[in-house]
Amino acid sequence: MSLMPGTSQPAIPKKLRILIVEDHGPTRIAMSRLIRQAGAEVTTARDGEEGLNLLLTQYFDVLLTDLRMPVMDGFDLINETMKLPDTKRPSRMIAISGEYEAGVLTGQAVQFLAKPFNIDSLLNMLGGQPN
Repeated sequence: MSLMPGTSQPAIPKKLRILIVEDHGPTRIAMSRLIRQAGAEVTTARDGEEGLNLLLTQYFDVLLTDLRMPVMDGFDLINETMKLPDTKRPSRMIAISGEYEAGVLTGQAVQFLAKPFNIDSLLNMLGGQPN
């Protein structure tokens, strides 16, 4: 993976369209800012229901979702996303959580990143291979 010019932060290889679904405002804002700086196009949602509505109307390369959220949690969002036609389903899904372990997603085509996480780990994951 290449580095962003003038930084030690990894760059995202192509202009990925990323949907961040996170209920905690400061975390959502920080992730979106850092991922944008790495070269991606970012859209955000506050919960799974808002995220699903965006997935139904726009295409995203990556869904990055928290697992524990009000209204619709990340587990339900992932399940609903898997039911979408290929033209609406992101090619990659990454779940983030401080409450759950990766094992809760066994059998799902989802990558997992535990909170708190290092932004470089997330950027490396975003620049990696599809699920």
